[in-house]
Amino acid sequence: MRNTLLTLATVGLAILGLFLLTQAEGSSGLLSALTLIFIWGIAAVSLNLINGQLGILSLGHHGFMLIGGYVTALLMLPEKERAPFRTRLLSDWARNHLDLDKWLRGAGLDFIANSIDLKYVVALFIAGLAAAVVGVIVGAPSLRLKGDYLAIVTFGFGEIIRLLPNAPEVAALTNGPLGIKGIPGDAGTVWWTFFAFLFVLWFLSRLKFSSYGRAFEGIREDEIAAEAMGVNLAYHKVLAFTISAFFAGVAGGLYASYLQSVDTQTFNFFVTFFLLVAISLGGLGSITGAVLGTAIVVLVRIYGGFLEKPYPAYIGYLGGAVVMLSAFAFSAYIRKARRLRPVVETKHLIFGALGVALLLVTVFFRNESWMTQTVQFFGLRKILLAVILILIMIYRREGIMGRAEFSWKLIFGPREDVPTEEQRKQDAWLSNPDLNPDAAKKEDDDASA
Repeated sequence: MRNTLLTLATVGLAILGLFLLTQAEGSSGLLSALTLIFIWGIAAVSLNLINGQLGILSLGHHGFMLIGGYVTALLMLPEKERAPFRTRLLSDWARNHLDLDKWLRGAGLDFIANSIDLKYVVALFIAGLAAAVVGVIVGAPSLRLKGDYLAIVTFGFGEIIRLLPNAPEVAALTNGPLGIKGIPGDAGTVWWTFFAFLFVLWFLSRLKFSSYGRAFEGIREDEIAAEAMGVNLAYHKVLAFTISAFFAGVAGGLYASYLQSVDTQTFNFFVTFFLLVAISLGGLGSITGAVLGTAIVVLVRIYGGFLEKPYPAYIGYLGGAVVMLSAFAFSAYIRKARRLRPVVETKHLIFGALGVALLLVTVFFRNESWMTQTVQFFGLRKILLAVILILIMIYRREGIMGRAEFSWKLIFGPREDVPTEEQRKQDAWLSNPDLNPDAAKKEDDDASA
């Protein structure tokens, strides 16, 4: 009961904060960042269902998002935007029949047709269903393939889906390379995406701790053992692909509304790459981690523009020194927190030595001409994300959260600063006099007393 009240209070505070933010002047940039975090967060937690909970590497998520984006665009495109000069490659049949407004009015559901928000609910649901159908098709090979082979298949599916809209045979439904523009932006606002994000979090959290979620995790840990325990592998794999594709389609529809346009370049493979970075950074298998990783990726992409501006060369050397020394300090902190010995390994000293060397070069050659000339590195934001991913894989493969989830117990529960007796028994170094001389001395003192 206490946790439920705390959760409701947090949601209420978030709503109040968003309301105040929407009323504040000059907050458009932050609102845009939050909107992207919510949209990409939906896509990330849906990808986490396959890659993290089910343990299958899927590289075709951008394809599911593209389907959702195109379906939403076709269904929600206003009448004036359907004119032939705006949608030159779209067929007359698609222009006249793929119209949600006509469908609803034909079914006598005028009260839905008269509301743009209710129409968007229906359009996003249909977009999710369309992506889910393709998810079933993509999930079918998972019954036979594993590991890298399945990753290649999902990547192939994703690229096929991305390239198909440009084919002349399909352009009659997608407007070809021109894409579809003029989509209403109502569902791409911060309020719409916030509540959609909350719903997806609630649904996937309930799913994770249900019997289905435990079956997914059982398949991830050991398929043979899971099958021996009565888990239907084929059913649960296809189910996970279908649910994941559904929410990816919804995220694609929201993203199309946010951009008010959709084309094949919007949903290229970099979308899946960023989502993979997000869930790997936050922690594979953790919904909380996927959200945290998404927030970091989006903020780096939006507010990392200063990294690609022209600077004197010594700024680059100084930045490299800070990154190397930070990596050295971070690794030492992690190993110390885990009570690993030695605290600093030889490979970690390399980062520290490089950091010190770059710092010394910056200090002693600061006024040299080659240090003061202006340089500019384009694409540094993507490089930074890739470097973060590499460092995470080296030093903390499980990501920031690992497989843990946020809970109120982490904040209000008892803190175990002192290890229990069981933990002491498991920590060999604590009882090893060569590695922990203080403990050995204490034992000798106790024995002599």
